[in-house]
Amino acid sequence: MNKQALQSYMHDGPTAFRIELAGYISDEAAHRLDQDWRTASSAVGDRRLIIDMTYVTGVGQQGRALLVRWHQERARLVANSKASCVLAESILGEPLPDPQPKTGSRMISDRTWVPFHTFFRTSAVTLLLLATIVFPTHVHAAMLKPETVAAWDDYVQAENANLRDRVRPGGSFLWTLEDAERAAKVRGGEIVIAPAPGQNPKKIPGGLIHHWMGAVFVPNLKLDDILQVTRDYDHYQDFYRPSVVESKTLVRNGTDDRFSMLLMNRAFFLKTALDADYHATNMRLDDRRFYSISRTTRVQEVEEYGQPGECRKPEGEGSGYVWELYSIARLEQREGGVYVELEAIALSRDIPAALHFVVDPIVRRVSRNSILTSLRQTEEAAGARFTSTARSNTAAASAGQLRGASAVLR
Repeated sequence: MNKQALQSYMHDGPTAFRIELAGYISDEAAHRLDQDWRTASSAVGDRRLIIDMTYVTGVGQQGRALLVRWHQERARLVANSKASCVLAESILGEPLPDPQPKTGSRMISDRTWVPFHTFFRTSAVTLLLLATIVFPTHVHAAMLKPETVAAWDDYVQAENANLRDRVRPGGSFLWTLEDAERAAKVRGGEIVIAPAPGQNPKKIPGGLIHHWMGAVFVPNLKLDDILQVTRDYDHYQDFYRPSVVESKTLVRNGTDDRFSMLLMNRAFFLKTALDADYHATNMRLDDRRFYSISRTTRVQEVEEYGQPGECRKPEGEGSGYVWELYSIARLEQREGGVYVELEAIALSRDIPAALHFVVDPIVRRVSRNSILTSLRQTEEAAGARFTSTARSNTAAASAGQLRGASAVLR
């Protein structure tokens, strides 16, 4: 039996989350695949899981159990070759559903990724370039160059100037309210995400700048309720799991905070973590408005995180899928709740022009989902903390009333 190492690709489309597999699903690969799926599933929602095993050459015992479980959980297994169909049916013990027609709205909506057979027909050079960007290796490392840093600093300074315009008297503090349709969506409970105006990602010498904006309205809470979450760095690992693996407050000094986080990006089954220190400047304009600027002061890649070969790269070296992070948060209490806005800006290595048509949609979706998840988890954490505090206060008040009644009876 051909036991070629398993290759896994995943992509989340508008109606389906697709995992495409090629090679042999060993017990170890099945365990890793299960963990990766559990990590990703929090952001999938009600989209259908599709498992494409057309290019699977064999399956071990744990892999068989995993595929059976996914099938029982109503995932759709795809096997578009005779051999893979026989293999899938032998595992499930029943025939696969008839394949969907190659045309029609259902097929179009479920397609989420360029199929493996398309890759197999591409040139070796293109495959090598794709591996360099999406699945970085030791051989194809990237170096952060001075001209890239200079262009990044210029961009950040321009964004700081825009922020100063927003916070000045008479300025447009909230991005949400600049557009009536956007404001209605956010006020109605929708999390709105959009790329910043202009080219996005923005090409600079030796790199790309990714800039996204998002907003959510959290009803029935106050500004301080949100700040109890956003400035509680020690619990980021609880609020923002699974992306945040570890978090710790380093310094809190009035308006300046310093903290660290270990981030894990499972979007492409990477085993690379980011270990970073951050400097946050917090400014309260009045009792209802607040903004914060957060910027990385150190970013190091940790390759093979959690594995025997774990290796920490020097700053500015590694795959280059994230070199710098910068964010602006704006909060305003109004209309019975709090508007929470987040601008997330990241610096990464460049993408070869030949791969833009493949990689750009992935980068945009990952960027969008990252900010969407951050806003949703902030809302959930603030709501959970508020509920817990309210229950504690109610319990304390009830206990006080009982003590008072007992004293009267005595």
